[in-house]
Amino acid sequence: MSASRNTPRDTFIIDMIDPDENASVWRSVTQSKLKDATIRDQAALDSAAMRVLAGFPPGAMPTSP
Repeated sequence: MSASRNTPRDTFIIDMIDPDENASVWRSVTQSKLKDATIRDQAALDSAAMRVLAGFPPGAMPTSP
């Protein structure tokens, strides 16, 4: 699965794929204006990924901070 076509810059996409079916079972797409320094900051990227993954799996109860 490729999201490179017609995907705006500054788009963060996470796909969860069922390996048995080779099919997408969940997708999160978020956009924000990222500075070049942020893109190179692994901690900032990890934080963004954690925010996105807070909604996985669908219907799960949010965890307390």
